Amino acid sequence: MLNKRCSKLLNEIVNTEDYVSILELSKSFGVSNRTIRYDLDKIDDFLKSSNLPQLIRKPNEGISYKCSPIQKNNLLNLIGEVDLNQYALSQDERINMILIELLESRNYITMDNLAEHLLVSRSTILKDMDKVREWLLDKNLELKPCKRHGVMIAGEEKYLRKAAISLLTNNVDVYKALNLIKYPKISRSEFALDKYKKQFFNDIDIPYIESCVNIAEKQLQNKFTDEACSGLVIHIAIAIKRIKEQKDIVMEKEELKSLEVTEEFVVASSIAKALENKFNIIIPVDEIGYITIHLLGSNVSISKNNDVDWGTIEYIANDLIKKVSSILNISLFDDKQLLNGLIQHIRPAIYRLKHDIILKNPLLKEIKESYQELFYAIKSSAYEIERYGRNKLSEEEIGYITLHFGAAIERNKKADNTNINVIVVCATGMGTAKLVSSKIQSLFNLNIIDTISYHDLSDVLKNQKVDLIITTVPIRLNTNDVPCIEVNPFLTEKNVNDISSVLRKYNRGYTNNVRKISLKEIMDIIGRNCTILNSESLTQELASYLSISNDIKKGAYEPMLREVLTDDFIKLNVEAENWEQAVRFGGEILKSNNVIEQSYIEGMINSVKTLGPYIVIAPGIAMPHARPDESVKKIGMSLITLKKPINFGNEDNDPVSLVVCLCAVDHSSHLKALSELVTFLGDKEFIEIVSNANNPSEITNYIKNKGEM
Repeated sequence: MLNKRCSKLLNEIVNTEDYVSILELSKSFGVSNRTIRYDLDKIDDFLKSSNLPQLIRKPNEGISYKCSPIQKNNLLNLIGEVDLNQYALSQDERINMILIELLESRNYITMDNLAEHLLVSRSTILKDMDKVREWLLDKNLELKPCKRHGVMIAGEEKYLRKAAISLLTNNVDVYKALNLIKYPKISRSEFALDKYKKQFFNDIDIPYIESCVNIAEKQLQNKFTDEACSGLVIHIAIAIKRIKEQKDIVMEKEELKSLEVTEEFVVASSIAKALENKFNIIIPVDEIGYITIHLLGSNVSISKNNDVDWGTIEYIANDLIKKVSSILNISLFDDKQLLNGLIQHIRPAIYRLKHDIILKNPLLKEIKESYQELFYAIKSSAYEIERYGRNKLSEEEIGYITLHFGAAIERNKKADNTNINVIVVCATGMGTAKLVSSKIQSLFNLNIIDTISYHDLSDVLKNQKVDLIITTVPIRLNTNDVPCIEVNPFLTEKNVNDISSVLRKYNRGYTNNVRKISLKEIMDIIGRNCTILNSESLTQELASYLSISNDIKKGAYEPMLREVLTDDFIKLNVEAENWEQAVRFGGEILKSNNVIEQSYIEGMINSVKTLGPYIVIAPGIAMPHARPDESVKKIGMSLITLKKPINFGNEDNDPVSLVVCLCAVDHSSHLKALSELVTFLGDKEFIEIVSNANNPSEITNYIKNKGEM
């Protein structure tokens, strides 16, 4: 077996993604370069005797270690555990342990008790307390002292719980944090701080909570990302601990009332009932409200039947694409995958912003380095998300949004396909996997059949023919002999070589193909230059004449803005006494043109009364809409200008002088028209034309002429 220093040295090398120099190791362990070299030789002898790959030593770069996930797990099991008696704690580790002790304790803790637990002197603990106070202050908490009793943490319950989550996921994403809590042995040996984190939940049945969350997914007919699922489990586990200690959370009545009408609240209530029976507790309705918030912050479904604010979210996504495209001088408006991905991400992101839910992004450093210009373009363009979420976007959130744009930019470069069926796996299944997919397709001729989370891997392998798995996370499942390549999300040279090696075994070519003719692209070109009278008939005839497949689903044609917003749907200088009259007037235009029924108008009114003036999307501009249902007959937009501007109750953007009512029949067919509308609403010349127009044709002619340029 290895001695203690060699064990710790090997553990550090194994858990370092890149090369680490001998100089860095000698400084870290407080020994000479020569001693480190001797230790490395001992480690190589140990690895050889254990039938494991040996260390990689690269001149001018350092030491690294590469092996399969199974070999890595076996190695770390061989290294064994290192306890406090064998391990010298850094100050950061001591501070984290002190915080965990304080958060877990129901009573005051003395300095002597802390010193005894951490095996350090009382004076060391007293010095650490200054850093502990700073950390707590940043989390809206304070360290409360009491003579002869010690110290304890004081503050609002919601901040205490947020602090606990932040501490448990410090320097690691929540998916890995949950694994740390669940399993006795994971991807690294357990040093002292990890043991403390595990002890935090030693009286909580984590797998049972996971089963409740899995049931919630089925009830919502949706799959959460691994990170969202793990975050929800940790939130519920902390809530159970606090409820047991009679530390309930409190929610504002109006906010709770707005949550009670959601499908997620019903599901949260069923979770609460199961938890009550399992842990012998009573979960108050406010706690159910907070579980609801986390479900809403995790759910990436884009079903409009559940989203009364779908129109606003789509406007925000389009606005972001427009601003980022302008800054980077590229056009991303035709990338529907980007738009849909942003819509899916922004919806739960807004719930996270409103309720200050932490989202960890372990790839943030790499994202900022690889997409620096793009990252800051998004950061400076995301005002609408922040305004609607009533909070600043964290860099972690911006990082995930950057991945969606990064993937779109990669797609613009090159697109390939072949008969090798590949699935791409990552912890989230969202931005990271999509980025990897686009990078892979820019280099290889592959058929990527899906980008999924680790959570979904078993189901996909059972139901689809898969030739190759490319993953950013270790795979511990039985893949049925399907080759599996673990890669860095940004694809290193070694990753590219590994993929090439596997592809060569298939004895198939993977050079670029001639670009496939797309009927959808042809229809888009025609739509930009002509008025289409019968889109279904035209697509059928073109497909037959060109001998190509029809890649447009029946009824899925996306009309241009000028096809939707015609003279009959525009009224100028309308007189209205209040916002409700203005919305009704715009709705009546849609109704009189046989686009909607009366109930949709009432839905638009009720949406504002329930959720507030979220429909005021920009200064002076409101876009009323409601949930799509049977009252919507087809895509529709109406535009009215108000003779006298009206306050809708939105402090930032009142008063309103332009009202655009919107209705849709599905989640995609209106997006082209909406994207064009967003562009026009950001055009000062268009706003001036609308404000000064004497008849509708001035507006429609401007839209038509601009579209032909």
